Amino acid sequence: MERRPRVRMIEVARAAGVSHSTASRALNGSGKVSEAARQAVERAARDLGYVRDLRAADLASSRAATVGLLIRAAERPFYGELAARVQAHTEQRDYDLLTVSGGDDLDHQIRALETLLGHGAGGILIASGRAAAEAIEYASSFVPTVTVGVGLVRPGIDAVDIAVESEQELAEAVAEAGHKHVAVTASSNRLAYALHSRTANFLTSLVLADVRTTIVPSRADGDERLIKGLRSALDAGVTAVMAGEDLTAVRVIEQLVEWGLRCPEDVSVTGFDGAGAYRSPLLGLTTVAQPVEDMTGAAVDLLQTRMAGGRVDTAGLRFPGQLVRGRTLGPPPDLGGA
Repeated sequence: MERRPRVRMIEVARAAGVSHSTASRALNGSGKVSEAARQAVERAARDLGYVRDLRAADLASSRAATVGLLIRAAERPFYGELAARVQAHTEQRDYDLLTVSGGDDLDHQIRALETLLGHGAGGILIASGRAAAEAIEYASSFVPTVTVGVGLVRPGIDAVDIAVESEQELAEAVAEAGHKHVAVTASSNRLAYALHSRTANFLTSLVLADVRTTIVPSRADGDERLIKGLRSALDAGVTAVMAGEDLTAVRVIEQLVEWGLRCPEDVSVTGFDGAGAYRSPLLGLTTVAQPVEDMTGAAVDLLQTRMAGGRVDTAGLRFPGQLVRGRTLGPPPDLGGA
């Protein structure tokens, strides 16, 4: 993919019709710039795709190459584990790592990527299940970019994901337990590509196993829409709930307890990701542990090759996860679960 050249400050100043020093003060947030000039400079910077270089010039030549990592949210166990493994792999290759959170919308992701680019990232890993296609293309227009666990295929963009067979295996385990009516949670956020793909794989596998399905939509973990949809599904005879991620699975179990229902005796529940405590036998959650070590190692290797100018075909790498058979999946009540 052809990279966009870095736009210089003088080009921004020229487009805005101001001096170089005025443009610099406007972009640095100085108060000694008129509002009209500031708006003109910011508009020119956006139109030209200018990214401010935040590195100190006297340090640039002595520092190791910098890799940027964009994750969805550091407080989520899956992304925390993923960031830790990426750091281990980048340190082994003598890279500096700069990590930012991109959140759930395009504007936040673009600002986060501008921070990485502004600090001189020579390559970027995007590891967010809600990364916007526009954000991925924005990063890749400047530097080599690899997505990890995004679940979105873009022309010319290297991607590393979990194998779809792992999602199918979990759905097949639910069907093999004897469940004939299963609810599947589904995110209504348009950027949740990984969850959309996972939901589709769950539904396809269940239908092929002759299992009736019901979709439970959700905008956020534990929101009213999830609770309402879960109640309707149970009233319709659902005996198992497949959540798209472990956090949602735990929310579902908490709601079942509030309603006086037992898991799995009354309703079985499965999750996905298997990060940290969620794969602990103490919790006993039936889930799939994502192959974080394999995925991050392959992603950093691939990014290193791209940053060095290596010529390889666009990669779409997939690694199998591990099915964790916990206590939260059992037979339906009419088969002895009660």
